[in-house]
Amino acid sequence: MAIRRLKKEYSDEEIYDILEEPVKEWFKRKYKTFTPPQKYAVMEIHKKQNVLISSPTGSGKTLSAFLAAINELISLSINKKLEDKIYVLYISPLRALNNDIEKNLKEPLKEIYDVAKELGVDLDEIRVGVRTSDTTSYQKSKMVKKPPHILITTPESLAIALNSPKFSEHLKSIKYVIVDEIHALTNKRGVHLSLSLERLNRIADFVRIGLSATVHPLEEVAKFLVGNERDCLIVDVSYLKDTEIKVISPVDDLIYTPSDEISKNLYQTLKELIQNHRTTLIFTNTRGATERVVYNLRNLGIKNIEAHHSSLSREHRLEVEEKLKKGELNAVISSTSLELGIDIGNIDLVVLLGSPKSVSRALQRIGRSGHRLHE
Repeated sequence: MAIRRLKKEYSDEEIYDILEEPVKEWFKRKYKTFTPPQKYAVMEIHKKQNVLISSPTGSGKTLSAFLAAINELISLSINKKLEDKIYVLYISPLRALNNDIEKNLKEPLKEIYDVAKELGVDLDEIRVGVRTSDTTSYQKSKMVKKPPHILITTPESLAIALNSPKFSEHLKSIKYVIVDEIHALTNKRGVHLSLSLERLNRIADFVRIGLSATVHPLEEVAKFLVGNERDCLIVDVSYLKDTEIKVISPVDDLIYTPSDEISKNLYQTLKELIQNHRTTLIFTNTRGATERVVYNLRNLGIKNIEAHHSSLSREHRLEVEEKLKKGELNAVISSTSLELGIDIGNIDLVVLLGSPKSVSRALQRIGRSGHRLHE
């Protein structure tokens, strides 16, 4: 077993050489050049190497993981060899992130198909599907009959899928497994996932790709990702983003000030922060606190604010995420359900009400603001 850090950074030209024409033309038009993690990882994943990618939020990690896989699916499609099989499995610990990834995959695939049409290349459709606890029985039965080529799921839903006699047959063809936000899985859920991946390895031969913005020590996480007796390459692109962090107290003395005065000053402070920024994301530590903050801010006349937590319906959560991405909300208040790598666009301020209880969780929450390269 060899765990080593990648030293070689590939050039744009070297990476473009391995891409199919529609993918290459799409990438050139949309991004022009590859980001640092992409320059290290895309070629190695193309060579079927296990890779752990650690780089800041908004640096193109997710596309680093998916680009080689999408390129392979496009190649199969061009050659009319794309079958009704699952080729790519994406696993994340968060349903909101899964919904986000589905949308963010369908959009580039559509753009690639538009470019292919211009180039006169005929492509079969590449299907993307989500299978989580939100997925209805009807949707799951449809997947059994016609599986997606890219399946997006959670650790728990993967374990259930492996136990499904009919659906598990579709898992035998998986070539790539992407584990996102791997730092959030170094716990009981992670142990569960490790067992599921080993069970999957008994029926399928696949490349493992791990993604995280905040995780150390990388060598240990790489071992966790690949398991025993397997090699893994580490892509560590650590550069500091400009971050402004302030600790704010709504009153001068938190000990001796009456609680009603603290509460009044807290909500007045939040109101001013929201009014002085484009989009504010406020984290509480409980669902009850989330609802309370929304209620009090609405009473202060703040418009276009919403709650987001796992007890709300799937439809409501998706609607809030969509509005957030479009910049239609002044503020969103969340417990933990938006703290991981969901691409939420225009946020320029994150407020943490109380301690998030760990450094990595604080970094994840703070990283939702300026979620773009160099912002």
